[in-house]
Amino acid sequence: MLKAGFINFMPFGLQGDDYYNKLKEYAEIGYQGFEGANSLLTGDYQENLKRVQSFGMNPIDIGEGLHGFGGPAASPEEVIEAAHKLGVTRITCFDNWASTWRFSGSDPEKKPSYDDVMKQVEEFERKSAIYAKEGLDFMYHNHDAEFILEYRGIELYKLILANTEYLKFELDCGWADFGGCDPIKLIHQMKGRISALHVKDYQPGKLVPYHMGPMNLENVITPQFTAVGSGALDLIGCLKAGDEEGIEWAIVEQDYMNTLDQKQSLTCAYYNMKETGYVL
Repeated sequence: MLKAGFINFMPFGLQGDDYYNKLKEYAEIGYQGFEGANSLLTGDYQENLKRVQSFGMNPIDIGEGLHGFGGPAASPEEVIEAAHKLGVTRITCFDNWASTWRFSGSDPEKKPSYDDVMKQVEEFERKSAIYAKEGLDFMYHNHDAEFILEYRGIELYKLILANTEYLKFELDCGWADFGGCDPIKLIHQMKGRISALHVKDYQPGKLVPYHMGPMNLENVITPQFTAVGSGALDLIGCLKAGDEEGIEWAIVEQDYMNTLDQKQSLTCAYYNMKETGYVL
């Protein structure tokens, strides 16, 4: 069975005791892990780690930049040190040429070149090999662009898979589905290459400007995300496939809320996943 984790769902700017109290609140719902453990590195990381573990919550990964999405790049040595400090075995990269293109408006004239994406794939694989020697998975998080962009008649995600060995994936099932690719088939096809699942859902047919946290990108049109289990995603199928492939984490993500608030949506997601019988 998969363990339930989450990313985001924290009110913007939350710090100090408020931050830890919110993690405890989500642990009481049933969540066992959270992404983005970089926050625990501020202050006494050992005490911070003990604090979250005391109420049954564990960090799942750290962002490659050490400061989360959009943060400054860090050397592999710094990343390895941080991961070992917190006891995580995953490092996640959300930012890449495909996402940069997608979240700048998907202008066809600004499509990243084949050479650019392949250079980045080579760099990801180089880092992945370094991290693998330390027992760490370097995870590539997809959006829908990897299934939309094609080079020489081949979808970008296939190029990434074919040209890497050590690189792992954090498959975002919702983005893959919205991008026109069956996430259930992907989970089986990428056997052994998926380190964690992102479970995201969206309302079919409803498109809105992207507006996550302080970001309000009027020229970036995305689906209306909704509580996991209330939209287009085949939740049972994805979790069943994840369980069959021995994937450890089902991580809930919702870029922006629909009609529920953050806690309501996260609660709904947890019980919908648990009800499938594939999540603890």
